[in-house]
Parts: sequence; C-alpha cells; structure tokens
Amino acid sequence: MTETLPDTMPAVIFRGEGVLALEQHAVPVITEPDDIIIKVGAVGICGSDLHALHTPPTHPGLPGVIFGHEFCGEIVAAGPQARGLSVGDRVAVDQNPPCGRCGPCRDGHGNFCEPLFDNPHLDIPWPNTPGFFWDGGMARYVKVPSYYAYRVTADVPYEHLVLAEPLGCVLNGINKAGVVVGDRAVVLGGGPMGLLAVIALKHFGVEQVILVEPAVKRAEVAKQAGADLVLNPTEVDVREEVLAATGGRGATLVFEAVGSQLDTAVDVAADQARIVVIGINNSYRANLSAMTVTIKELRILGAFLMRYTMRESLDLIQSGKLPLDRVVSHVLPLSDIHKGISLAQAGEGLKIVFKP
Repeated sequence: MTETLPDTMPAVIFRGEGVLALEQHAVPVITEPDDIIIKVGAVGICGSDLHALHTPPTHPGLPGVIFGHEFCGEIVAAGPQARGLSVGDRVAVDQNPPCGRCGPCRDGHGNFCEPLFDNPHLDIPWPNTPGFFWDGGMARYVKVPSYYAYRVTADVPYEHLVLAEPLGCVLNGINKAGVVVGDRAVVLGGGPMGLLAVIALKHFGVEQVILVEPAVKRAEVAKQAGADLVLNPTEVDVREEVLAATGGRGATLVFEAVGSQLDTAVDVAADQARIVVIGINNSYRANLSAMTVTIKELRILGAFLMRYTMRESLDLIQSGKLPLDRVVSHVLPLSDIHKGISLAQAGEGLKIVFKP
C-alpha cells in the first residue's frame, strides 16, 4: 500500500558558491515505471560535498538541486516495474550504480560505466550522481530508479547504512591491493574514509595498522577503532617512526586517504609495497621520484567509486562486526544543516549524519 505523501517538504538546496538553503520543496512523484520514493532515514556529509561548497567549487554540482548523495530509508511508493522491492522495505542506496550493459560493465569494470559517466551537465566524463546533478537525499523524501536500492534488514541503524558507499569505496581499494599474511599497513588520514580503512583492514586480518593523523580527537577515535599506532605528522618524522615500528622494513600496504600525501606514501612504503590512493584532491601534484618507484618495485593503485562492492559493504555492515559507532560522530536533525556543515568543514567531527 502506497503511503499518502504531503505536497511539500523541507529540503536542503544547493545554491552554488558555497551556499546551502533549507527551503520548502515539492515532494517527488512517481514518473517512471521503475521509480521508487524513499522516506529518508539518514543522509551523510561526504568530503565531496564539502568540495562542492568551496568557493570556487572544487567538485562539480548543479545549483538548484537537493543536496546529499549518501542516504538510505524506507520505500513509501513504487512504480509497477520496481522489481524485487516493495513499499515498506528498508533500503540503502548506491548513488552511482553501473548499468550492467555497456562495455566496461560487461568487462567487470562497473565503476567506469559509460552511461553513468555520460553526464549531460558537464563537458567532461563524470558520474551523474544524485545530490550533485539531480535531487538527492537531504529532504524528507527522495526519488531514485529502483536499481539504485538494496533491501536491508530492519535492525541496522540508518546512521550505519549511510556508510555503505564510503565503505564500499574502501573495499574497492582493498580488493585491488589484496590483504596477505604478514602485511604491515599504514593509513594516511584519519577522516571518515581513513578510519573506515583502518576498521576494514583490521577486520580482514592485518595485524599491524598504523594511522597518520594530526588531529588529536581523530587519533583517539582511531585507537578505539583498532589502530595499533597513531602518528602525529606535526610532531614526529613519519618515515622514521614507521620504519621503527616495522623492524626497518616499512609498510607493505599503504592507504592514502587524504589526496595530498602520495609522497609520504612512497616514503613509508616497503619494497614491493602496494599503495592505494582513495583520497581526492584535484589541486595536489606529487613530487615523488620515479626512480624510487622503480627500485622499490611499488604498485600504485587508484580506487575510484565502488567496483561491485555495495553488496559486500552492506553484508559487512549488517554483520554488526565493525565498530561503526566510532565513525559516526554526530547525528543531527536536518534543521541543523549549517551546524553540521560547519563541524565537518572545521574537522571537528568524523561522519556527520542528518535525520530528516
């Protein structure tokens, strides 16, 4: 039975040039046979959201759309072709799903899906993501095609489910690099992505995980979440400390979760190490020595979006085995949008989540 929906709802609208406005907005309606409408249970702030709010923006976005791309909730209306989903189902949303039909998808590279990157709003290939280019989840209700949604169990908190996509991006990197017995890992950056990397690496059996993070609060959270050692790069020589902690060998696996620390990643890497870059920073240019990459025989791997890891991420979240409460630092009402954005911009929180 379809829920009777109101005509309007509060929604956070991206107005461009660093401006968000909480306004009344029309409630979405079913227009395509595979559409679903979700009552939003939670929506998170991502680093990409903060980049879109820079002046000038360092992440593309379309003024006038409802903000927020990390969201989950309950289906309240569904078109006749929303197969496998029903009104009342709780769902998590993959905001960048592959089509499954194009060449990259058929070759197993869904995070390079051609229709997904055929963004009509840009002159460059870029994911056509809700919350940036069409209405996202910072509202009471949101509409998406049904293939964006994954049914989830009723016992998982919504504030954990919004971590599915960032965790899935971390899993993409882990799947590319692999985890082997005896790995010694360094994670550069203790924000939400870095902390999820620490948690996932420990879960998959990496015995020694070292985090590099200058913020004291984030360092403490990382220790509680399982980091074996946390280094403050403003107080110590990171390379020397990593060598000391690893018996002079360096890290066999490095996660760069900042976007501006590739030089450090190379410095702390052991011979034949794998370096996974999941941080995004368009203005950063590395100064690393190609000779060092050669003589160390390093593998430097980029990991962008998820590569069929949404289901894997949700299974991990629903298992209850990950300390995800450590990642979510604030749960706020949508009316506190400006407070939450300020906390995130100041680095005073980890994952900031809103409940409309």
